[in-house]
Amino acid sequence: MLNTLLRPASLLYGAVVARRNRRFDVGHGVVDTGMPVISIGNLTVGGTGKTPLVQWVAQTLTSVGHRPAVALRGYGSRPGQPSDEAIEHREKLPGVPVLANPDRVESISIIRQEYPACDVVILDDGFQHRRVARVMDVVLLDARRSIDAERLLPAGRLREPLRSMARATDIVVTHSEHAQDRMALEAEITRLHGHPPVAWCNHLWNGLDVYSPTGTRREPVEYLSGLPVIARFGVARPDGPRQTAVAAGATIVKEIRAADHAPVGPDELQTIERASADADALLVTGKDWAKLRRVVNLERLGIEVIVPDLGLDFVQGESLLVERLLQAASSEHL
Repeated sequence: MLNTLLRPASLLYGAVVARRNRRFDVGHGVVDTGMPVISIGNLTVGGTGKTPLVQWVAQTLTSVGHRPAVALRGYGSRPGQPSDEAIEHREKLPGVPVLANPDRVESISIIRQEYPACDVVILDDGFQHRRVARVMDVVLLDARRSIDAERLLPAGRLREPLRSMARATDIVVTHSEHAQDRMALEAEITRLHGHPPVAWCNHLWNGLDVYSPTGTRREPVEYLSGLPVIARFGVARPDGPRQTAVAAGATIVKEIRAADHAPVGPDELQTIERASADADALLVTGKDWAKLRRVVNLERLGIEVIVPDLGLDFVQGESLLVERLLQAASSEHL
C-alpha cells in the first residue's frame, strides 16, 4: 500500500535522475582528474557489501606495486570527526591515503598534491558521482534481492533505473550463495548490462578482533560458539551479520536496533551497559566499532567487544576481475 502511494514520487524522482544522466552522458560536467579512477558503486541504497570490495581492490592493487588512494563521500560524519567508513578503511588499509569529502573532484586534486606517489584512485560509492571521469565502473548487485522486485526511491531502494546498469563496465554479484536461480539472474544481468557478471562472490568472516581493557587479540570465528552476546549491527542489511553470528553458535541475548551509519548515543550506551549483565561480549560490525570506540569505556562496560573481520570469498571470476583492475590502474586517464 505504501509503495503504491509513493509511486508518483518515484516517477518524479526517475525523471530528475534521467535528466541528470542525459547531461553527463554527453560529457557535460565530467572532469578528467588526471589520474586513472576505478569506481566501486551500487544501483541501490546500501547493503551490497561495497566496503569489503573497496578494501579488496586496494589490497590487490597494492600487492602488485600500485599505490592507490581511496576517495569517499564520508556519509554520516559529524563536524570535526571522520566517517565510520573512513575510519574502517584507514584501519584495514595502512599506508593507503583515504580522503572523505562530498566533492570527490576536490579530493582527487588533494591526493595529487599531497600524495604524488599515488597512481590510481578508488572511488568508494562512485557510480552516481558522475562528475569524476573513470576508466572502470564496477557495480555491485546483491543476490539476496530479486532484480524484478527493485523500485526507484522513495518507493524502493533503487537510486537509478535498472537500465543504468548498462553504463557500468563490470558487474560483480555479491552474496551469490543466496541466488535462487543463478542462471536466471545471470541472464537478466546480461540483458540489462550487455555482458554477464565479471565475478561472483560471497562474504565471510576471516576471524574476530576482540577488544578488552587489557588489549586486542585475534580469535577464530569458532570463538563465538556458545557465547552469549549483545548484538549491534548498524548496517543497511543487519540480517546478514545476524545470521552469520547465529550460524557460528553465538547466542544473541539482546539486539540493539540501529540504522545504517547511526551514531551511538548516551541512551544506547546505557542500554548496552544494562544488558551486559547477561552477556559475555558485545558483537558489532566494523562500522559500529568505528563509532563506538570513541564513546565506550571498556572497563566500565565489563565485557569484551568483538568485531568480525569481513572479507570476500570469490566463487567465480576473481582472476578476470584482477586482470581488468590491473589494466584499468595502468591505463591512461580519460
